Amino acid sequence: MKEIKINILNTSRILFNTHGVSNVSIRQIAKELGISHSHLIYHFPTKQDIIVSLHQQLLDHAKNLNSNFKSTSNFIKDLLVSTEVGFGILYEYKFLMLELNYILKENESLKNDFLLVESVRSKMYLDVINLAVQEGFLRPAEYPEEYVDFVKYIRIFSDFWISSADIYEANDHEKNIKMYAFLLVKSFFPYMTQKGKEAFSQL
Repeated sequence: MKEIKINILNTSRILFNTHGVSNVSIRQIAKELGISHSHLIYHFPTKQDIIVSLHQQLLDHAKNLNSNFKSTSNFIKDLLVSTEVGFGILYEYKFLMLELNYILKENESLKNDFLLVESVRSKMYLDVINLAVQEGFLRPAEYPEEYVDFVKYIRIFSDFWISSADIYEANDHEKNIKMYAFLLVKSFFPYMTQKGKEAFSQL
């Protein structure tokens, strides 16, 4: 990607995170970059084009996290580490999470992509949970679709923890990332076996 496009995306992300998508215009982004409006729209004709590209950046970061993460013999510790890293990535694009409903209502194509990614993410979580059951860290499901329902809870938590932190917590994002990541891991506790609880106690 050309350096100018990278600069536009980085500047847009910072402005969106700081002021909100609806409060930032293409002209403001161009002014912040010190380039003309026409120069910017040559690369990104609309603000929606910028948002779509930033969403793709977020997905690329998430894919890299999944492909580069080294699993160990401790599922609970791995879960906490990967959640902290993942939440850190989400926070870099926090405007997407804080204004998720607004952004998806404005862009049907992006909404379809988002839902497709969510279906892949849900399967990934179920695969990880099934592996943790096989390894003895989590108990088997006690009723049909129990873990399917639990993955829906994880989705809700992952999509909206930044909104919660923005309202209820001090503006210390590193502390909040660790706190909310640990809260998500804690939600696994009722499903943990004795082996899982012993691993959890060592965190």
